[in-house]
Amino acid sequence: MLVILGIICTYACYLAQDILVPLVLGVLLSLLLSPVVTLFERIRVPRAIGSLVMVLLIVGGVVEGISSLASPAQAWMASAPATFQSIEQRLRHLRGPIQQAREATQKLADLTQPSQGKVVVKEQPSMLNAMVAETPHALGKIAVVLLLVYFFLSSGDTFLRRLVEASPGMNEKRVVVGIARGIQQAMSRYLLTISAINLGVALATALAMALMGVPNALLWGVLAGILNFAPYVGPTLTLITLALVGLSTFPSLGHALAVPSAFFAIALVEGQLISPIVIGRRLAINPVIVFVWLLLWGALWGITGILLAGPLLACFRILCQHLPSLRGISVLMGDTRAEPAE
Repeated sequence: MLVILGIICTYACYLAQDILVPLVLGVLLSLLLSPVVTLFERIRVPRAIGSLVMVLLIVGGVVEGISSLASPAQAWMASAPATFQSIEQRLRHLRGPIQQAREATQKLADLTQPSQGKVVVKEQPSMLNAMVAETPHALGKIAVVLLLVYFFLSSGDTFLRRLVEASPGMNEKRVVVGIARGIQQAMSRYLLTISAINLGVALATALAMALMGVPNALLWGVLAGILNFAPYVGPTLTLITLALVGLSTFPSLGHALAVPSAFFAIALVEGQLISPIVIGRRLAINPVIVFVWLLLWGALWGITGILLAGPLLACFRILCQHLPSLRGISVLMGDTRAEPAE
């Protein structure tokens, strides 16, 4: 029954992704911003006004970020074909064996397949046209997320009060309040901490790229900070991207390889030193579970699912740690290398 229920819930997440993705984003952002709104409330600012201020700050930050990064991103996309051609020319000594293997494979395929008529290739729409077509849909989702964030922040503890009122006895009310407060504080603390760490990764990457003379250093720093929300996969994609940027920018091979090497050093310090110290070993998760979780949400929700998978997994483990009935799942999820058995 549990397996069947899990399959049904997974398929429901896939079918309802247009509804669930904005909802999950709204919940995570509200947990991230809730301590700031609570601080406003302590200095006599009404919660509704504080929530509106935070939403306006988000909108302003997103608009400013898009306006400052749109030109470098557009320039890089326009020069992408020439960039890949330059990289191909620099690695042309590796093309011989690869081309021979490709020709041999094609000959075997021609021998094993019957002759066919002409194949009509349908012209695919360009990337720019696809982005323009998706813009209204994306703007609608962003508006929904912002509205959800405002409603979640402005409502405050309304849902918790209703939950306490529904509890039968005083002891049950205390247990509900304690568990709910603990879960909310732990999730907010984790999201705020991981966001600060990723901001540090973004700033360090942008500074390193600027010092090495890489064009559009701010763009690569923002990319590194955003992708760092996806464990393992995000830093790997950033490393590959910066390797391509280095090979297409600098004529010297050593200078070109220094670009991804600098980010590798930053990611190594963040993953092996800063995150374990700041976040703590209590949230260490088995890497196998992390990879399976990333594959699951990537298959369900695409790139958005991969970016949300890390925070969702950490929040799910926090939930399991605070609920006695789910504490066994938290133990199974733990990384045995970081958490000695009690």
